[in-house]
Amino acid sequence: MPKALPTTSAFPSEVSDLEREALEAAYLDLRQCYRSLMVSRGQYKGQAQRGREAITQLESRIRAIAEKEASVRTEAYEMLQIVTDVIGDLEDAGDDLVNEFGAYQLGRRSYQGGTFIGRLVKSVIRFINRWTRSKEKLEILVQKQNQIKNQLEADNGENS
Repeated sequence: MPKALPTTSAFPSEVSDLEREALEAAYLDLRQCYRSLMVSRGQYKGQAQRGREAITQLESRIRAIAEKEASVRTEAYEMLQIVTDVIGDLEDAGDDLVNEFGAYQLGRRSYQGGTFIGRLVKSVIRFINRWTRSKEKLEILVQKQNQIKNQLEADNGENS
């Protein structure tokens, strides 16, 4: 803890009445207090500078974390969109297949199965095409998942 500086009332306000020795003693006290004040001021400026540097570093770290989180969040939304598209596409393909099979079953009973079997075969082909596209999309999804996993693992290694 630094030495407390005396108040201004500790020093004579009128120096004309002082003897030379008292005047020199007051001057030396003032000089010592000024020196102490300048040392304290320098320490304060150093602490303030270190504080500003720490805040700047903290700001840049927070920005980096926010950017990484935004990137990961964007990737997660893209992955979610792929999953949603794949599920929706497979649902549509499955519904189409079920509907055409139902129509085929009804047509077979009335001996009009020829046109219905053609539509059922087309439905199966559409299902196979959608299934193939879905598998390609899922492969992209797995790649994105691995990229995010690797990025998060690398980030954890940097922040440790």
